[in-house]
Amino acid sequence: MFDSVGSLPTADRERAIVLVIFLSLLIMAASIALVDWRRGWLLAVFIGVLQDPVRKLTPGNPVWLTLSIAVVYGVVLISSHINIVRGLRDLNQRYGRLFAAGALLMLFLVIAAVNGVATFGLEHWKVPALSFFIYLMPIPAVAFGYVYLRREEQLLDFFRFYAVLTAIALIGTPFEYFDYKWTALGMVGLPEGYIRYLPGIQIKILSGFYRAPDIMGWHAATLTCVGIAMAVRNRTLNNAWPWILAAGWGFTNCILSGRRKAVYMVAVFVAIFVWRYLRKMTMPQLISFAMAGVMMAFVVHKLGESEQSSVYTRGTATTSEEAFGRLEGGMVETLRQYGIMGVGLGTATQGAQHLLGGTSFSWQEGGLGKLAIEVGLPGILAAALVGLVLLRLILVLSRFPDEPDSSQLVRVTLVALVCANIVNFLASAQAYSDAVLTLVTAFFLGCLLATPALADRAAEPLPERRRRRPLPLTSRATA
Repeated sequence: MFDSVGSLPTADRERAIVLVIFLSLLIMAASIALVDWRRGWLLAVFIGVLQDPVRKLTPGNPVWLTLSIAVVYGVVLISSHINIVRGLRDLNQRYGRLFAAGALLMLFLVIAAVNGVATFGLEHWKVPALSFFIYLMPIPAVAFGYVYLRREEQLLDFFRFYAVLTAIALIGTPFEYFDYKWTALGMVGLPEGYIRYLPGIQIKILSGFYRAPDIMGWHAATLTCVGIAMAVRNRTLNNAWPWILAAGWGFTNCILSGRRKAVYMVAVFVAIFVWRYLRKMTMPQLISFAMAGVMMAFVVHKLGESEQSSVYTRGTATTSEEAFGRLEGGMVETLRQYGIMGVGLGTATQGAQHLLGGTSFSWQEGGLGKLAIEVGLPGILAAALVGLVLLRLILVLSRFPDEPDSSQLVRVTLVALVCANIVNFLASAQAYSDAVLTLVTAFFLGCLLATPALADRAAEPLPERRRRRPLPLTSRATA
């Protein structure tokens, strides 16, 4: 193998070495996940970020590399399956209405899958199967998040890990902005870049090391949200300033992504966070929160000063009509074109075109438009029912006061993250075809649902800390 790599031209040899190193890391991550599923989850997220630049560095940009995270995630599920089964049982007991609404949505997904087979033909059954898998993927991730969280500190550790990982990965965005030439930068399949045209301005949307601007913008927005919440949690500026800088760095990349939805995702998070937690903030927390706002205002001011970068700040402006159009997502027009039952799963699923030789006949980008063409009006109503039950539930959870083992701040942070992702899905459903985005969002939801159980779990000893009973002596001890 190494002899064949050595015989390649220099550029191809370097790319082959990168792929070999990545596959070695993938095997190592899967091996660790098999014996320690909590660390395995962190490694799955790491692989999910690393897979994008590796794919761009690999000749042909193979699609299978985008699913590398699924390998580690699958091992994590296998390693933790006993806990997940118990978690699903406990979730059903605690949140029966949510389970019932989810079961109704599942029924319409099955109907939509059959509809998809009828649309594409039996020979292309993999298309609706792929879409069905993507729709189901969040379910075990929610259950995994529910069993993952035993102590609140575990979630905070995940926030710290994710913040460091994402802050490093976002370095690729300014490299691309300053037109640094490297195959690992930019959109997959579009090394020359992509220009977004708005009235009076042209914006080169940036991806950095990620495979698409929507993906990069989501990670940048999530880093910003986590930075704001952790800055508030650390109270004094002496402890909060690293998180304020992280929020500013994330927000810079939100704007440079050229995707307004990344900025609006942060706006929704802040609105929910203020609504549910402002009255609980102490004066040091208010100062940290205000300084995070000052940091983001400074970012907008500095980017707006330059003629080159000001197009990004001007591009974030929108009207109420545009905002409504993005959230409506083409649902009405889709139902008019394709009928109330839609045309089946796979017709608006990102990645399905690779199974159809590049063919795609959907134009829907918003979440409601995607649901309209794939699951039809009945599926939309079932999804709306799930959303209403979930919304009522998470608003109740966000009102719970501080408890010895569960703080209202963390619950409100998770509520705001989930709500921000729901709005972002309505504006850009295609982004959630990415496994990393879907799994992390579902993980946050599972952690939120686990917060009422933290008091009981805190009273239980951790499995790895349980003391073994001393073995009986088999013979009389002698001096």
